[in-house]
Amino acid sequence: MNAFQLFKAEMGKLAENKTVLISVVLMLLVPLTYAAILLSSKAGPKDNIDNLPVAVVNNDKGAELNGSQIQVGDDLVKELKASKTLGWEFVTSEEADRGIKNNKYYMVVEIPEDFSKNVTSVLEPSPKKAKLKFRQNEGLHFMGATVTDSAIETIKAQLNTKVTETYTKTLFAQLGQVNEGFKEAADGSKQINDGSVQLKDGTGQILVSLNEKSADIAKLADGAKQLNAGTGELLNNLKGKSGDINKLAAGAQELNSGTAQLVQALTDQQGDVAKLINGAKTLEAGANTLNAGAGEVLNGLKGAKVGSEKLYVGLTQQLIPGSQQLAAGVAEAKKGVEDSINQMKELRDGLLQLNQAVPEGLPIKQALNQMITKLNQSLADEVVNAKQAKLEQLKLGAEKLRDGLDVEKGDFGKGLVSLNSGLNALVAGQTKVSEGANQLAQGATQVSLGNQKLVGTLTTNAQKLHAGTTQIKDGNAQVANGWSQLTAGATKLHDGSSQISNGNQSVKEGWTKLTDGVTQVDEGLLKLKDGSSELMTGLQSGAESTEKLKVSDDNIKMFAEPVDVDSEVLNAYPYYRDSNAPYILSLALFVGVLIMSLVVSFEKSPVAPASGLALFAGKTLKLGVLTIIQAVVLSLFVLFGLGMHVENGVMLILFSIFVSLTFLMIVLFLVAAAGNVGRFIALAFILLQVQTTGTSLPIDMLPESIRTLSNFLPLTYSIDAFRNIIILGDLGSVFSDMFILLIYLAVSVVLAFIVFTVKYKNFADTPNEQLELTT
Repeated sequence: MNAFQLFKAEMGKLAENKTVLISVVLMLLVPLTYAAILLSSKAGPKDNIDNLPVAVVNNDKGAELNGSQIQVGDDLVKELKASKTLGWEFVTSEEADRGIKNNKYYMVVEIPEDFSKNVTSVLEPSPKKAKLKFRQNEGLHFMGATVTDSAIETIKAQLNTKVTETYTKTLFAQLGQVNEGFKEAADGSKQINDGSVQLKDGTGQILVSLNEKSADIAKLADGAKQLNAGTGELLNNLKGKSGDINKLAAGAQELNSGTAQLVQALTDQQGDVAKLINGAKTLEAGANTLNAGAGEVLNGLKGAKVGSEKLYVGLTQQLIPGSQQLAAGVAEAKKGVEDSINQMKELRDGLLQLNQAVPEGLPIKQALNQMITKLNQSLADEVVNAKQAKLEQLKLGAEKLRDGLDVEKGDFGKGLVSLNSGLNALVAGQTKVSEGANQLAQGATQVSLGNQKLVGTLTTNAQKLHAGTTQIKDGNAQVANGWSQLTAGATKLHDGSSQISNGNQSVKEGWTKLTDGVTQVDEGLLKLKDGSSELMTGLQSGAESTEKLKVSDDNIKMFAEPVDVDSEVLNAYPYYRDSNAPYILSLALFVGVLIMSLVVSFEKSPVAPASGLALFAGKTLKLGVLTIIQAVVLSLFVLFGLGMHVENGVMLILFSIFVSLTFLMIVLFLVAAAGNVGRFIALAFILLQVQTTGTSLPIDMLPESIRTLSNFLPLTYSIDAFRNIIILGDLGSVFSDMFILLIYLAVSVVLAFIVFTVKYKNFADTPNEQLELTT
């Protein structure tokens, strides 16, 4: 039996059994019933949301802003009462807590006590954001939570607008004060400008004075530097002469030792007095000469003493005159020393004569030789010349001291006091020397007059001579000590002059820096003058501009809500159901085919087929007719029963038939191949596509792995095609989706044909009485 005969037999079998016929009719109405139940309601998720209970707790205590009381919480409550966005219930905190715990409220909105206070902190150094507290009970219903989320954003937008209005009013209220401030600032900047002009003139005068005095400061620094050099040279000269002074003290010490030996020798040689008679006259002459030389030494020392006293007085009164007297005193000291040298030469000559008069072999002869030898050493030409050269250098140093010293007092004066004391002692000693010389002369006369008195007189005069040399030794020691103190004082004087020199150099550098700084200040004041002038002009302009600002309530509303949304909705759904129609129609057609497999046999044939192709074709024709009836009935019900707006009604009917046939071939292959297992696979297959083909969420919002999977599922393309037919009107996309579904259709036809061909032998070997329609 061929395919048409088999189709005719299949349909006749259905007509014969009324129970099966009724089942088939009911089966044909399954997609219609499914669509009628899910698409009949026109209510959407945002309809009747004013029945959704939401608690509102207002704990706001208000605040004061620029003398005005604001109650942001009360204003929000008034706006919520006037709106019907949700089922607002205004309750206390305790009632809200109890209600949300008992699942009475979907959400609790709490306005804190400091809400208005935080709103007013916008102009404070550390502003605080006003916080509105929301508590959602998402477990009651996910869609309810979604609706309350939208309400939260709406409330937030309302509060933002209200707060912005408050801020704007406050801001423009303060603009008047800003205008007054601009005017006062402009007056102040004018005073600053006038003051900067005067200050600029003053710094200019200071700069001129600094430049005029810079040359004098430089001269002062240079003079201090020269003073430091002079004191340094004086100090070097004093240090250089300290050795000579020490040698002088050492010579006096040796002279004293020699006179002591002379006294001792005279005492020991009293028995040889007779031998001295012949030399008495010569001794008298030498003593007279010694007396004359001692007198000259005394005069020189007195002159040195007078010079040192004058030098001390001059230094304590005025440094420069004192330095002049010091130079004079040094010159006199030089002369006195030279006289002393000459007198010592005369003394040496007298001693030589006395030595010649003393017979050989006497102990006094040996003492006189030693004294003469020491005097010769002290009076050697190189020694005398060195002393005179050093005295000349000392004279030059004193003259330089006179020229370089400034008026100062200190240890240098103390050293001169010690020097003066030493000179006094030296004068006193030299006086006694002179007296001893006189006595020596008298003794010589007495020796010539009588031998009895010679020994006593000679011994007495020798002792006095020793006492004089002792005083000379002590005086020279004091001179050496005074010279050391003079050197120490000169050192301190040099240190002080160094500090003066360094200080004046610092003053010179500081004066230069001060001049540069005043120059920079003068230039900066010029810029300040120009800047203050610009500031004055800008403030005056700002005062004029702010004075022109006149703000109305419309301006404030414009600041609070500067943007109006001019929105346009393209391809809008008339009802919420229309958005779900593509998914419901696709699911209804697939479920209809799946239920059909339970009512009508997808495997057996009422008669023996002529071939596997005839078996496949007969089954396909019978099931295809039933599937087309399902699709047409469903499409007509949607168009006329529900009155749903569809962009292209004819295309809706044709695509419903096409997609129904595609689903038929998929289910036919699965059921023919595996029976009830195939039906289970078909059911799982459709359930897999419920959440992966853009039913509850757009495909673009799905995870990447699921988006990839959706590209291989037929429900993805059936939903997209129905959407374009019902609302978008894009037939190009419809044909593109149909092409993909055509691939599914072709593959399913081939697979089903293979299954029926394989099973054909089973149909051929089965008796006719066993080929019954499955119900």
